[in-house]
Amino acid sequence: MHELLERTIREASGYFQNFLIHEYTKRSILHKIDPRIKLVSTIVFILLAVSTFDLEKVILTFVFLLVISAISGLSLRKVLGRIWLFTLFSFIVVLPVSINNPLYSITFTLRVAASLIAIQMLIMTTNFAEICSALRYFKVPETFVSALWLAYRYAILMFRELLSILLARESRRVSKGSHMDVWRKGGEAVGLFFLRSFEKAERIQLALEARGENRVSYSRKFKTLDLIYTIIVAFTVLWWVVI
Repeated sequence: MHELLERTIREASGYFQNFLIHEYTKRSILHKIDPRIKLVSTIVFILLAVSTFDLEKVILTFVFLLVISAISGLSLRKVLGRIWLFTLFSFIVVLPVSINNPLYSITFTLRVAASLIAIQMLIMTTNFAEICSALRYFKVPETFVSALWLAYRYAILMFRELLSILLARESRRVSKGSHMDVWRKGGEAVGLFFLRSFEKAERIQLALEARGENRVSYSRKFKTLDLIYTIIVAFTVLWWVVI
């Protein structure tokens, strides 16, 4: 039982860490789009997905996002691999309603999936520092942006620490042990997890302060690729309104 619990925690930690990480291995067309354009388009796509219960419009938004992701060079397998858990959870939440209204659960799940795809298109192709800089460009308060930046950094840090601790425990274990041993070792692991997280968080903060913690400031003009992507987003909105 405890092995199943540890495996579940390890898989969940890996999933949530993967959900938040920027995609560095392969550069797609979306990587070249200005982060300000991508931030606004992400908000637009999310609003299109969640502002209606019309199944046709929700499907249109969902399909358009998949098409844009595929054309721009993003791996649909990676995108869907990042969102499947939240999508499945949303379907399970509204499953009781599907007894009386089956279309509602399908529509709700597709709304969540479309919103998550839009978010992943932004996260996978944009460094989080650039996202924060784009927020500052649109006059979002500095306090909010700094809090968001800190939360993102420390969330990634905590998931990595949890994974490393679980891996270390598994590599040193030579026998299953009793349930009392598992609880005792689990308590020690939790304590170690918080100590290491605070320790590394402090080191990161000191390193950032030493470097000035500067974020990207935008002064460049929009390029042709940015204009093309803006037209595609505008076309999606227009089609959504027309149908």
